[in-house]
Amino acid sequence: MTPFLSIIIPIYKIKESYLRECFDSLLAQDMKDFQIIAVDDGSPDQSGDICDEYAQKDERVIVIHQENAGVSVARNAGIKAASTEWITFVDPDDWVESNHVSTLYNAQKKYNDFDIFWFDYVQEFDGKSNVKYLKDSSGVLDKEWVHNLKIAPFNFLSVNGRAYEYETNTIWNKMYRASLLKDNEMWFDPKARKGQDVIFNAECLQLTDKFYYIHSALYHYRYLQESVTNRFNEKAQYYNEVAFENYERIIKKFSLPEEYWKAYYARVLTRLYSCMRLFYFHPENRMSRKLVNEQLNQTLDKYPYNVALKKVDRTTLTQSQRIFVFFLKKRAYGILRILVNGRQSLKRLSGARLKK
Repeated sequence: MTPFLSIIIPIYKIKESYLRECFDSLLAQDMKDFQIIAVDDGSPDQSGDICDEYAQKDERVIVIHQENAGVSVARNAGIKAASTEWITFVDPDDWVESNHVSTLYNAQKKYNDFDIFWFDYVQEFDGKSNVKYLKDSSGVLDKEWVHNLKIAPFNFLSVNGRAYEYETNTIWNKMYRASLLKDNEMWFDPKARKGQDVIFNAECLQLTDKFYYIHSALYHYRYLQESVTNRFNEKAQYYNEVAFENYERIIKKFSLPEEYWKAYYARVLTRLYSCMRLFYFHPENRMSRKLVNEQLNQTLDKYPYNVALKKVDRTTLTQSQRIFVFFLKKRAYGILRILVNGRQSLKRLSGARLKK
């Protein structure tokens, strides 16, 4: 009998204790009607062997070994291999609650005509955990919530005109109907080795209005100081621009209204923060400040940045983003360097993030 759910895990160079904790949490579920599709993306460490070890222990674990091609290709391989009605994703350095599967099973049995199920999660810092809820109770998400969630990947989630702290861009706090993905050829962009889940959701969420919310924290997301989202990255701007191409494609494909363009212009500018953090102003960048400033000037003079600078709407920005964009428009790179590096220093001093 085909299980109801496939749990897809892309795996590449993961600390062994984290990977084992991930597998153990899944195999300790209070029901067994699911399969795990572990995709070893050519990992040079022992991760592939650990996957095989768990597959030998439990027939629900299916392992795919592939040459290293990136997390997008790995997730696509998992989607293609899934033969179940539902699909969800787990990152290999995270873990789930013991009722993760049963909660999803019960929800889809009761509300089987819905296409995407959202659920809560726990942010795991060093010695601190934060539970993130979308609402105060489970239920069908109404028209306003659906609208807010659909536009969120283009900028951020806004509720009653204010930024709302809940991860809409990630794929690990959602369960997707498999046919919704496969029938619409929803795949992760292989060119996007960073931020691929945001692009995926920006498009996938446009395919349906049938969202159901489960008010239960089922997933534990581990914050890692040395994760790929924090390391020096010479391609940070390239990956952002891959996302920009996709955003414009999606807006045009679904003929989305002007407010999506406004959200997109805001994102074009605010994503320059990550470029500065991960590349331009990063301590490992050996370019002179003069050369950094010249390259930033070239960036701001070209599309889509030049258009975004002209068309950005202040109402689509948070207060901190307004400050960032204000100095960006003035090309005050010295002040921006202080703002970006100062914020990073505060994060390090807080000791909030885990270290590998």
